[in-house]
Amino acid sequence: MLKDSDTRSSSSHSVGCKKLRKEKDRDYLRTIEDLFFCVVGYTHPPDRILAYLKYMPNPEGKWGSKQRFERMLKQYDAQSVADGFKLLKKMYPKYLYHDSINGITFSAVPLESIAEKYHPEEKVKQLIARKDLDPLEQKAVSLIKTISNQSGVPIEKYGITGSILINIHNPDFSDIDLTIYGRENSLVTKEAILELKRKKVLQGFQGKEAEEWVKKKEGMFQLNPKQAKLLLERKWNIGFYEDTRFSIHPIRVESEIKEEYGLKKYKGKGFSQIEATIKSADESLYLPCKYEIMNIQIQEGEIVENINELTSYEGIFCHFAEKGERIRSRGKLEEVIPKRGKKYHRILVGSSEAQAKDFIHIIK
Repeated sequence: MLKDSDTRSSSSHSVGCKKLRKEKDRDYLRTIEDLFFCVVGYTHPPDRILAYLKYMPNPEGKWGSKQRFERMLKQYDAQSVADGFKLLKKMYPKYLYHDSINGITFSAVPLESIAEKYHPEEKVKQLIARKDLDPLEQKAVSLIKTISNQSGVPIEKYGITGSILINIHNPDFSDIDLTIYGRENSLVTKEAILELKRKKVLQGFQGKEAEEWVKKKEGMFQLNPKQAKLLLERKWNIGFYEDTRFSIHPIRVESEIKEEYGLKKYKGKGFSQIEATIKSADESLYLPCKYEIMNIQIQEGEIVENINELTSYEGIFCHFAEKGERIRSRGKLEEVIPKRGKKYHRILVGSSEAQAKDFIHIIK
């Protein structure tokens, strides 16, 4: 097990202390077995938190110091998450949960199995207060200050997630993964990052890195080279800072969390492929990202009316399509059944059942 000294500097609070806030996307949890899970989304069952397995103890692992860890999520995609389910089923079946509300089986951490919770915004405060930062921590703080100065968004609205958050990073190869809280702060930060890239303070993917990124995404999401390049062009939230790769992820503040667990049920109805026009991309910043769609043309799957929504748990499609664009998408067709209001349908990208064969393509 991890000792107190291994985690105290990276945790927002311990289990048993007063709860500071609801668990949010990109928070982390450490279990009583020293498994690290990354929280997914904002709505969770009352007795557990939906999250995917990210790191687990392994003496041969490349992360950590006194205790070594292996990274279990090799890629940030639904197929890698599904591979994690297989491992949990074999070794830690209590962390697999059949969610009857959402109609899925997903990994989830029971509340009684949580040993520690980690909140990205608290990590920033801790690093700024410390004097003994390693080179990667120094660079992460410097990056946040640089973005904050350019955007005018206060430093306390940013967070640090990933291996730095849970204090198992390796300064030789770990990335810097940031969070930004609130819609307006996120939009301002987007413009700041684009400007910092124009000033060459930050660098986008270029040359060999861009070619490798495009080639990898072609294989994962049935993209042709032109579509993959467009996807990379629109990925404002990734790049390099002083030769270290970084990412930044918009996170909802409390007032932006509108849904509660159990207010909607989801019933799977097979798979569909559609063409549609983006009616609104206002909710596409966050994970899961949501697009309102209209002018639907069903190309494959059951013929249904009122497909109003396209939702993706594949983070690569967040803030990708724009209002008025025509898209093609393949995903799980779900009937959405609210406790109040009318039923409707949605296309879900990123389900484990799709086996990484679902996608969103911009066609014009």
